[in-house]
Amino acid sequence: MGQPLSMPWLILDDFNCVKSPEEKQLGVPPTWYELKDFDDCCLALRLHDAPTTDCYYTWYSNNDSNPVCYNLDRVLLNNEWLEAGLHCGAHFSPPGCLSDHSPGIVSLFDPPALKPKPFRFFNMWADHPDLLATVENRWNMNMEGTTQFNLCRKLKALKGPLKTFNNFHYSDISVKAKEADLALQDAQMQLKPDPEDAVIRGFVGGS
Repeated sequence: MGQPLSMPWLILDDFNCVKSPEEKQLGVPPTWYELKDFDDCCLALRLHDAPTTDCYYTWYSNNDSNPVCYNLDRVLLNNEWLEAGLHCGAHFSPPGCLSDHSPGIVSLFDPPALKPKPFRFFNMWADHPDLLATVENRWNMNMEGTTQFNLCRKLKALKGPLKTFNNFHYSDISVKAKEADLALQDAQMQLKPDPEDAVIRGFVGGS
């Protein structure tokens, strides 16, 4: 791509490769040789990933017998963009049924909407039979370095798979919670004119 331009610019594309092992879930882990070219290119051009929200993995194999997820689509910013204080972020939505890629929207000059959500571990995950396999897939990665360094890398590598796990298995839980809250509020409103209604009192008490 030649020498870096001396002006701010960004690029959004399906690069068809990943920069690190944690950007691929399931399947055969990428080799150092597969990672090197793209990583060297980003270093040479001084490119940085823009902040993203929602889907960490942007490509899905849609193959139940051999599921694979990659982070292939990304927005890259050059040093000049960051030094100029410009704001940019990308939102990748679930692919849906029409494509195996996540549709991406780039937002410019709107930093409040681009704050990434903090990672949280939900206790309900522990009851799901697929959680252990999701964790083992990342925890069994071969790494070189000290024990503390490897622990930090593995914990960091788990964030993406666990976010995908949550989106896949519990994506509608917020909607259900909202529906339950609205139903409770409705029952509470009905209870006001008729506090002796046993059916409504039972519903409110059970909630």
